[in-house]
Amino acid sequence: MSKFLLAFLLSILAAGWARAAASNAGVGGANFMKIGQGSARAMSLGGAYVALAEGSDALAWNPAGLAVTQQRELGFSYLRYVQDVDSPLYLAYAHPMGRTTWGTNLSYISVSGFDVRDANGVPQPNSEVGVRDGLMSIGIARSFWYEKLFLGSSLRVVHEDIAGLVKDTMVGDVGVIIKPNSTLSLGAALQNFGSGAGNVARVSRGGVGVRLGDFITVGLELSKASDSSAHVAVGGEFQLPEEYLDVGQLAFRVGYRNGDSLGQSYDETLKSLRLDRASNLSFGFGMYTSQAFGYGVSLDYAFVPYGALGTVDQISVKLKF
Repeated sequence: MSKFLLAFLLSILAAGWARAAASNAGVGGANFMKIGQGSARAMSLGGAYVALAEGSDALAWNPAGLAVTQQRELGFSYLRYVQDVDSPLYLAYAHPMGRTTWGTNLSYISVSGFDVRDANGVPQPNSEVGVRDGLMSIGIARSFWYEKLFLGSSLRVVHEDIAGLVKDTMVGDVGVIIKPNSTLSLGAALQNFGSGAGNVARVSRGGVGVRLGDFITVGLELSKASDSSAHVAVGGEFQLPEEYLDVGQLAFRVGYRNGDSLGQSYDETLKSLRLDRASNLSFGFGMYTSQAFGYGVSLDYAFVPYGALGTVDQISVKLKF
């Protein structure tokens, strides 16, 4: 049975890669969608999240994860990216209705302060050039076979405004998560299909999550965007469950995602931690309590060193009710 499920996931992933290979590399649009908005937990695990996605942030990784949640969930994330690129707004909501869960998310990015020059290289101080990007998704997922199979899909509108050139694109996602037992989770997703790769780069994801006892969860993901090479991500999470701490849960995370070296940082703190060249590692922690005025509240934080480009931080807050 496990071999059949694994073959099924690999076939889905291979189909997505075949379509991606037909596209020209490097022509994908909406690159802001690749910076990892929406989940500090996913970012701290290096992006190895397709098989672990759950709740309101699942729409950014695998819509099937919507159906994993058991409570209504409202999420907010703030992302501070490199080169003064910030995502000040990311909101997501998940609403279970029996075995079916629907959800929605929305994000916004604004970048300004560009060095504008004319054809001769002369600065134009009175010229304003800005980038305003965003997206809005709505999705639905359902569980089957006594919560062993989860299927989900979503529609997304992607908005790009680059120096006054506005483009809106509609794309779709489909995803599956299979949990044959309490230890193993298999996941796959095809994202951003239905439009040309020049508008929005298509992404195929496949991965596995393994729970090792009460404390450790490991995730592995293989992903391929239509405008870039394949990436492997692996992440680990050490969690102290609520029954050990009485008041909540505490988790520590680390991840790795293969990629090119981004040079060396000259930040003294990173040098002292020996992270000045660590452009492929990620770190984070999470806290959760179900005793916050009758609500469940979680706080997650991710930190990613980006070599010479600086560092990336993301903080996510969820309210469960």
